[in-house]
Amino acid sequence: MTTPSQARNYPVRPWRVSLTILLVVFLAEFVVMLLLPVLLRESRISWTDAIADAVLLTLILIPFLWFTTIRPLQRLALMRADLLETFVSLQEEERRRIAFDLHDEIGQSLTSVMMGLRTIGGHPDGVSDPQRLNDLRNIVNHAVHEVRRIANGLRPAALDHLGLEGALERMAEDLRQIHDLDVDLTLDVSDYAVLSVPVQTAVYRIIQEATTNVTRHAKADQVRVLVANRSSELLLEIEDNGAGLSNAAGTPESSGLGLTSISQRASLLGGQLVILSPPGGGTLLRVKLPVRQ
Repeated sequence: MTTPSQARNYPVRPWRVSLTILLVVFLAEFVVMLLLPVLLRESRISWTDAIADAVLLTLILIPFLWFTTIRPLQRLALMRADLLETFVSLQEEERRRIAFDLHDEIGQSLTSVMMGLRTIGGHPDGVSDPQRLNDLRNIVNHAVHEVRRIANGLRPAALDHLGLEGALERMAEDLRQIHDLDVDLTLDVSDYAVLSVPVQTAVYRIIQEATTNVTRHAKADQVRVLVANRSSELLLEIEDNGAGLSNAAGTPESSGLGLTSISQRASLLGGQLVILSPPGGGTLLRVKLPVRQ
């Protein structure tokens, strides 16, 4: 819900646009009232009569303008404010998550390495226990893995190096190996070249976010992923056999930040998200994105 303080921050304020439209309509009618008799070679009307007629016609047109122009503009401004607020919230949440990963994962690993090096340096003959060296090596390998994971979260390198198809296939393989998920990946896209870079990035992120939710919360062992062309739309489906959603409505707002992120990514590209979670368990996310050449 947008607060009044947020409404005052609109770059294009609805009430200003409304007054501008009414003023333009009034001036246009006023000019027409003055020029029409001249063009029709009739007697001219006075300025006061022209103003009165223009005011009357403007008042008559106000309901029509309200429902066809002013009200849609107000709704658009509210939608923009809500979308911007959600985007900022998601951005802050992503920064918080990265800061948490850096502090708790990388920071602790580097602290352990530093303490281990101090122990080695304080050894009388400068030689440490081989087991200690192996532990430090494992800690460094873990830190390198975490750095790669964080970097991949910021911008997936596989998407740049392998393209969307290869990146999704690698993601599916990682889910099979790391999380022991039975992944059924179906890619039915005739030409990936028609997909713009924002659409390809959104597809990757949506599937990444959805499968992350599956591994963290769904308690599922199977997931089906579909990416397919459907006339002028791109259809994404992510379905699991897990516990399902706790809320009956299955709305992104009531289902956690992950689904909200997916919904906003789809909305930014003019798409839509549908969530189906039957009482028996399992969840189906269906995203439709418009494809523009």
